[in-house]
Amino acid sequence: MSSAETKTPCGKCSCIILYTSEFCVFCEAAEEILIEALTNFGVSRTAIREVDVETEDECGCRTDDVTMLPTIKVCDQHITGLPEEQSMKDAVMRAIMKECFCE
Repeated sequence: MSSAETKTPCGKCSCIILYTSEFCVFCEAAEEILIEALTNFGVSRTAIREVDVETEDECGCRTDDVTMLPTIKVCDQHITGLPEEQSMKDAVMRAIMKECFCE
């Protein structure tokens, strides 16, 4: 997907973006917590757009506001570090309740 293409009505490349790096210590654990939250609401893991901050592929997912890893953007919420399970569930629930949510 090029930066000119968008997937969501708000112009983001995805409603759920996981920013990672090859050297990120907690990224796998953060992804597991995110996947568990998605599963609880019947959302497929394919809803996650994974973006490597080292390579910054041409998907249009900006990385200039990513200050630490892992960072997970769920709609308009930015969650940094290893997220608490309940805060991740809350963020996912708020996102999927919006009419614009794209899987």
